[in-house]
Amino acid sequence: MNTQYVDSRTIRFEIEARYPQPRRARRDSSLEVVRRTMARHFREENNPVRDR
Repeated sequence: MNTQYVDSRTIRFEIEARYPQPRRARRDSSLEVVRRTMARHFREENNPVRDR
């Protein structure tokens, strides 16, 4: 195999396509959870009409 690659993204894509890695579950820090929760409450307070 003697392919010339243009950029590193192409190389990474080739490697990932050939050798798929098992995805690890993301472990959020408690700070990240609090930040996301606060952001959601802030959005709901500012936009009470919008429903999911």
